[in-house]
Amino acid sequence: MEFFDGPGGMLAKVIPWNAKPTVEAPRVDVDGVVFDFSRMRGDEFAAKFSSLNDVVMGGRSDADVVLENGRAVMRGVTEDQFGGFASFKCRDFDRALDLSAYDGLSLTCAGDGLRYKVIAYDSDDSFNVAFHQTFECPTEMREVKVRFSDFVPVKRGRAVAKSDPEYRTFDGKRIVSLQFMLSKFDYGMENLNTNYKPGAFEFQLARVEAYKD
Repeated sequence: MEFFDGPGGMLAKVIPWNAKPTVEAPRVDVDGVVFDFSRMRGDEFAAKFSSLNDVVMGGRSDADVVLENGRAVMRGVTEDQFGGFASFKCRDFDRALDLSAYDGLSLTCAGDGLRYKVIAYDSDDSFNVAFHQTFECPTEMREVKVRFSDFVPVKRGRAVAKSDPEYRTFDGKRIVSLQFMLSKFDYGMENLNTNYKPGAFEFQLARVEAYKD
């Protein structure tokens, strides 16, 4: 967690003199491109992205992410006894992205056919609400679209109920970071991912862009 939260890991948020590390926010071009890994240098990728697995909550999944052939490639092994997720995440942006002029995100990806999810953060608080949306990963490289209006608010492993005062919808207006995850849960620990299995996996992401219908 220190890669994302600085010295002290997740405690950095409550230690005022430990500033969280950030990276320059993507400059979204006229085509809506947020990340194009074919244009990214290895040192730039390593400074922005890192794996974040269930070991942070006592799990035993082991996965890493690398820049390979112009793609972000996450591969490893998941287990589902103690945790059940593997992911990679971008460090927080130095300014929030406003993608509210778009309808969602298009992910150019390929992998093993399992169900993954993208997580959007609108706050730099690791304990706050984040927005999850699942997608079926194709086995051949192609675009998968996820609509902002379909994202589900989740906090500390639980989907936030509409009756909860912390419930809010997501429109892409404020994005502080993005995370890509394979998890045994869809939208919280009460929702099992029916297209998940523990063991070896591989996920390749070539491009992330905002799209309009």
